[in-house]
Amino acid sequence: MEWKFLPEDKSGPARKSRDYRLFNERVIKSAQLLEKSLSEYIVREDEDLNTNKLLKETREIIALSDDPVHTFRMLRRVRRYDDLTYIHSLNVAILCHEFANWMHMPEEEQDILTLAGLLHDVGKMGIPGKIIKKAGLLTDEEYELIKQHPQKGYDFLKKHPLDERIMNAALMHHERCDGSGYPQGLKADEIDDFAKIVAIADYYDALTSARVYREPHCPFEVFRMLQQERDKFDSTYLAVFMEGVASFYIGCEVVLSNQKRARMVDTNPTDQSNPIVKMDGLIVNLAMAPDVDVKEIC
Repeated sequence: MEWKFLPEDKSGPARKSRDYRLFNERVIKSAQLLEKSLSEYIVREDEDLNTNKLLKETREIIALSDDPVHTFRMLRRVRRYDDLTYIHSLNVAILCHEFANWMHMPEEEQDILTLAGLLHDVGKMGIPGKIIKKAGLLTDEEYELIKQHPQKGYDFLKKHPLDERIMNAALMHHERCDGSGYPQGLKADEIDDFAKIVAIADYYDALTSARVYREPHCPFEVFRMLQQERDKFDSTYLAVFMEGVASFYIGCEVVLSNQKRARMVDTNPTDQSNPIVKMDGLIVNLAMAPDVDVKEIC
């Protein structure tokens, strides 16, 4: 992978506000299209889902910015849509699109993986809205209903001529390599490769996005969580994902746990949760500073 330093953003508040407004409007439009398309697709079982239109919308969101950091920051700031499932699905689709680039997949594979991310949560349309939109913790009974969404998603998608990997991503994105996932408790080689990638993107986006009941976690904090649960995820895909996302933030200012500000100057190939930063004029490998880590990206 070729790493590069990101240019300093010198645009003024008015430009940033205008850019955000336009981005916000486009993402909301795309979320509405996704919801409408999926609703019609599920109701009209004799019609095929227009995946070309959905792919076009996703690509156009990506094209709004040539800086992935900017794209993901804007997505996390988008005003709360009526159902966060659709914003989350767009985020996961964009992460999968970037992952395909990091893996140098051909364009056809890239499109399939992007669609797998976009459609992975379609089964939630078969779960009562009051449960999907509930702000607090779910009861045991509600959680058991939520756990049905992978199978429901697969059942929706299998009725139409879609790539099998898209259907498997809907079915298997909550499976874990150690067998602790659901709905079938599959292990490692039993899980579709695209589902393994979507699982990582789904986990990462869920934790880095704001929720009513908590603030978003810092990406590097999520990396630490992923490392702690590494047995649950495919190690090869996890390494590619963390290296790719971490490289987005090269050149960004960060706040450290010691309250100091620093600038990230490189990723750390052996420990992506602890990047290399410039602090007080010195280059510091945070992996060698066990009491200091990244708490916030500015």
